[in-house]
Amino acid sequence: MLHRYKFIYPLVLLTAFSVLFTGCGFNTQAADTGPIGRITKIKPPTNLNSLVTPAPQSLFDLETIAGTTFEAINKANWSQASEGLIQLQWVWQQIKPLINDPENQKSADEALTKLGSAINEQQVTTSCEGLNRFMSSISDISKAYKLSPLSDIIVVDNAVRDASFYIENKDWSKASSKMKQLENTWKQVKPGLEKIGILGQTAKIHSYVNQLKDAVTAENQSSAIEKLGDINAGMAQIRAYYQNK
Repeated sequence: MLHRYKFIYPLVLLTAFSVLFTGCGFNTQAADTGPIGRITKIKPPTNLNSLVTPAPQSLFDLETIAGTTFEAINKANWSQASEGLIQLQWVWQQIKPLINDPENQKSADEALTKLGSAINEQQVTTSCEGLNRFMSSISDISKAYKLSPLSDIIVVDNAVRDASFYIENKDWSKASSKMKQLENTWKQVKPGLEKIGILGQTAKIHSYVNQLKDAVTAENQSSAIEKLGDINAGMAQIRAYYQNK
């Protein structure tokens, strides 16, 4: 699979040139991508005044790109997965000089390298695990921005990705375990995400998580996938709400 690497550097240069030439970077302001990929139902986020100090935009961008990358990996669309990897690498290299967190930066670098190897070797499970390890490091980095909920958003999104992976593969034993993790994670972070303007959205996600749990318990894949879609759209709205602050 070594021949795949020769395509990476030209694509990196092409991506960088495109970003510089357009002057706008990745278009991630719209809430059209959730933790497990693109969504079809888009509602504009509510923009209200808030005391929240946001984390750097590029950290939000990484979570957005992670969603489409996960979707590509889960569908074994390796061309799109490679594009996602390149975008993650590019944005990460831009944000690194602005972060003073050597330990988590090292963890993120190592995870991204392993993710690259897994994608190039077309390993679905290892790629999904590598993506979440990388995003876990980004979540840890985001904790430094104490008034921004990005760290919690990523933690929830990682749990959604984990549950989604095993639901898609009908591995109900592991899906049930990951569902418990998602449920517990959501209950922990929900109070910190509840702000005027997205109270309705957080309430909906709370209901969707409970419904997803029931679907997983019943081993009803179609219902579970439907609820995952609802959670996907809801988390995209929450991320966009805080990113636009």
